[in-house]
Amino acid sequence: MDLIKIGKYIASKRKALGLTQAQLAEKLGMSSKSVSKWERGVCLPDVSVYLELCQILGITLNEFIAGEDLKQEEMVQKSEENLMQVAEEGNVGKKKLKRIIAVLLCASLLALGALSAVLLALRRVPVNYIEPLPKDSAEMNIAKVLSGVDGAYLYRYALDDTITELRIMLSVYKEGTLERTEEAASLKFELSEGQDRVREGIAAIVPDFENFKVRLILTDSSAKYSTDFNILEGVPDREYYGRSASEIQGRIKISPDTDMGILALIYAEGGLRVLPVEDIPESAGGVENDYVYYLSFRFVRDSGD
Repeated sequence: MDLIKIGKYIASKRKALGLTQAQLAEKLGMSSKSVSKWERGVCLPDVSVYLELCQILGITLNEFIAGEDLKQEEMVQKSEENLMQVAEEGNVGKKKLKRIIAVLLCASLLALGALSAVLLALRRVPVNYIEPLPKDSAEMNIAKVLSGVDGAYLYRYALDDTITELRIMLSVYKEGTLERTEEAASLKFELSEGQDRVREGIAAIVPDFENFKVRLILTDSSAKYSTDFNILEGVPDREYYGRSASEIQGRIKISPDTDMGILALIYAEGGLRVLPVEDIPESAGGVENDYVYYLSFRFVRDSGD
């Protein structure tokens, strides 16, 4: 990272807000000497204060790392560059690094959703479909930095204006028995005046086996939502479980108000059996598999009320 450029950027944003170095330091619980060092390019702030510093200065994490204001169309490229720079920082703790990358991934997907919506309208391609993103796409490359060996699953969807909400339903199967079904995430779509009647978005599902969580990120051209859910809670020796996944193949047509199986995350202590995602409900995940987390997407149609 360019310490001098970032330092000058911090200084300019601080001055624009009418803050002294001492005042900025006080907000962060730091010393004014630390702020002075940042602005002179001697060193960077500790990674633990990146997010709070950005919030105070009114900038994005992408802009902080780039050391400049970014336009919407620059966000995707800069996200990739910034992710690689952050990943190469040898003194960044693993948990802190994942936190930063998660924020960058959210920002990048939101920017991609906005740009994709414009391109979709121009291309006039079919709507009401969902498909996995190509494994070599820019979005997947960004997600791989975050996900590591656990993999990441990204899906692009295109909708007409009759679809008002996306809900992700989670069904948990244990040894061939359905334990529970619940809503894991949702995103409501709103069209502002003058906005094109076609929208496109991205859904990211990022397993983090090390922390036994799965991250869900939903974005479209104007909104984003992220959350996570736990896996293998209270399971003895869960760190030794094998894991795999099954997902849709290619573009599929959206059936409004219907649960559509998109991805199944499969875990087993011994051998596991990978089933086509569409067969998971009928087989209850398969008795060979200790746990299956089945994610289905429900695109809700406007009732007209």
